[in-house]
Amino acid sequence: MKKEELKQVNKGITLIALVITTIFSYDKNAKSGNNKGFLLKSN
Repeated sequence: MKKEELKQVNKGITLIALVITTIFSYDKNAKSGNNKGFLLKSN
């Protein structure tokens, strides 16, 4: 693999990790129910 191809793969992995982290943190907020203001704003 060339260096530039490797950079693109790393970008993709970082993006996927970010999306997964966001989904998990939102899921925790939704389940806890303490953060109702956040849930109301998102809808």
